[in-house]
Amino acid sequence: MTKILEQFSKDYWENFITQNKGFSEACVLKNAMSPHLVNELNLGIMEVLKNRLSREDISDGFRVYIESKEQDDKYLSDLCKSPPNDGENIEEFAQRTFDKKFGIIINSGEKHSDRISENIIKSISPLIDIAGLPPLGVEITIFIGNYGWTPLGIHQDHRGENVIHFHLGPGNKSMYVWDEDVYKDLVGVKHNNTDIEPILPHAKEFTFGTGDLYYMPWNKHHVGYTGELSVGITLWFNNPSKFKYINKILESFRIQFIKKDPSILSNQFDMLESKECLNNLLETIDLESQVMSGSLKDFFDFSINEFNYCLLSNAGWQSVPLSKKETINFDSDTHYTQMEGKKIISKDAFKILYKKDNEKLTVYVRGSKFSMHYFESLTTIIDEINKHIIIDVDNYIKSKELNMPTEAFYYFLALLYDKRGFEFID
Repeated sequence: MTKILEQFSKDYWENFITQNKGFSEACVLKNAMSPHLVNELNLGIMEVLKNRLSREDISDGFRVYIESKEQDDKYLSDLCKSPPNDGENIEEFAQRTFDKKFGIIINSGEKHSDRISENIIKSISPLIDIAGLPPLGVEITIFIGNYGWTPLGIHQDHRGENVIHFHLGPGNKSMYVWDEDVYKDLVGVKHNNTDIEPILPHAKEFTFGTGDLYYMPWNKHHVGYTGELSVGITLWFNNPSKFKYINKILESFRIQFIKKDPSILSNQFDMLESKECLNNLLETIDLESQVMSGSLKDFFDFSINEFNYCLLSNAGWQSVPLSKKETINFDSDTHYTQMEGKKIISKDAFKILYKKDNEKLTVYVRGSKFSMHYFESLTTIIDEINKHIIIDVDNYIKSKELNMPTEAFYYFLALLYDKRGFEFID
């Protein structure tokens, strides 16, 4: 891991920015990844495939193409019956599963593999220090297959969605790129264009292999070609429009603070004067009175701050990882006693954040949040966990004077564990 971090240094990323002319041009960085990192990310790919197929999590952001044709729900359901076996690599899985040219596109892979989320965020951390973090964070899309031309045809990504492609091989991939004005002169306005061959001579070609990085800004028309089986992780630096950003902030507010009140509203009289609907609306918002009584500007300032705390607790990843309740059916309400006798350690790419407001403590961990009554012992253990050292829970409790019941302390640890704040070690 040390070699990886040395390679993806501040100087390395500054050279990257120079090569792509300030993020404005496509470029390839050869041999960017060490064999160790390539292997780690390939293992992460298998984790994503196994997790999504074994959980039958294929309803959103999981697409499969056979001979360039997108497959239906029945095909995906059948695919779930044969997820990757333990120890199986991508070549073995593909040979066992597909007898035709195929392509798999998976969104939000960081949600399903700590190997991927931790290794990539560490690698790009110096780049974020230089260039900043997009307001909505970063996310990845995984491309797997030997599908030939990208099934989407020649296309342009959404505005502001710049990409860094981590190529894991084993086969090479070629990307053909047209500047906006060149493409428009050739075919006019034509999206998802599958008539590729006639305009190939006018494209810039970028070929990359195992361990290479490929960067492309959002405004290039492009199509990829993968003749042999290859795997790539595309990291999206999404710089959203103001409209998209405000929608995301409002969506985040709705999820965090709007209660799902099933009460039926009654018919209204004198609707221009009555405040009954307003009062009903306010009753569904779970917020402190000082926020509710503030200005519209205060409301958005509060909402953005809450969003940013969640985002930064997840090191900038958009997607929240699966909880322990979702993966191993861990229930913090009943399983908190499992914290006794455990040794724990947090992943050093992630930091638990918290805010204290009078007697209330709000904790942000891997993109999730929860609140508890404040005890000093809680912030002390968070600070200790954030040092990313092994903590023997029993010895820690013996060495500290907890200012709270031990059971409540165990319960707090269980909440952190459920949200992926740390892992158990032998």
